[in-house]
Amino acid sequence: MFTGPVHASLLGIYYKLGSLLLFCTMDAMVKALGGVYGPFQLLLFRSTVALIPVAIIVWRAGDWRIVRSRRPWLQAARIVAGIGSSAGFFYVFPRMPLVDAYAISFAAPFFMVGLSVPLLGEQVGWRRWTAVAVGFAGVIIMLDPLGLSFHTMSLVVLGATFCYSMSTVLVRVNSRHDSDAATLFWFSVATSVVSFGAAIPDWVWPTAIDWVWLLLLGLLGGVAQVLVTRAWRLAPAGVLAPFDYAGIVMAVLFGYLWFKEQPSWTVWLGLPLVIGSGLYILYRERVRARSKGMEALA
Repeated sequence: MFTGPVHASLLGIYYKLGSLLLFCTMDAMVKALGGVYGPFQLLLFRSTVALIPVAIIVWRAGDWRIVRSRRPWLQAARIVAGIGSSAGFFYVFPRMPLVDAYAISFAAPFFMVGLSVPLLGEQVGWRRWTAVAVGFAGVIIMLDPLGLSFHTMSLVVLGATFCYSMSTVLVRVNSRHDSDAATLFWFSVATSVVSFGAAIPDWVWPTAIDWVWLLLLGLLGGVAQVLVTRAWRLAPAGVLAPFDYAGIVMAVLFGYLWFKEQPSWTVWLGLPLVIGSGLYILYRERVRARSKGMEALA
């Protein structure tokens, strides 16, 4: 029977995998609905309905002061980056193969390494920079800028991935000052307001069945966000990070079974470099954490 930290890590892994499944399902729904509804209209349902699970968290805490921010400007920066990421992905999912978009988004760890230097004050050695360089080479191969499979939407995915990386790093910075509930709450509120204003010019009134799908889309995203936030609190980053790559398996399945998509050959060529370098960065993080632990005991 697992107890203590091991049990918490296993529970964190389950939460992480559950969130990946819900996020991938939501992304497939965005792809399916994106031919009728604009990205901001979809984002409006995603962010507004997501307030329901966040409100439950606040209600269970029993105090609205939990959403008070001690660093509102940091929260604002995170919100801008998060909206850029969400809007970018919601725009490209209906316009390119799902697995291609997921594969390029695995550039996120490399952006995070670079951003952690100025924003988190972390030291990055030559080994991790080398891994970043190899990973970017894999991303360039997947983009295939000189080949027939190049898709201009790939650049939008890369931009959205950078915004996602910036948002993730800023979440780590915000965690030093604010609660998880505050970060989730203010992002959902701000995204709802911005997406509502941006969706009005191209608003398409949903059909009866689409109301169900749109509300389900938002609910899946909200629950997935709560699950992944809980996962990061239960288990160390080094335990959870490798499971991110399960997303590519889910993307392949959704893309093939739902949309009959075939990934481009450059994705299969560059993906091993991206995954391999990402796992090496994770390995170096574990080595550094172990070294710091030994120094603390000395």
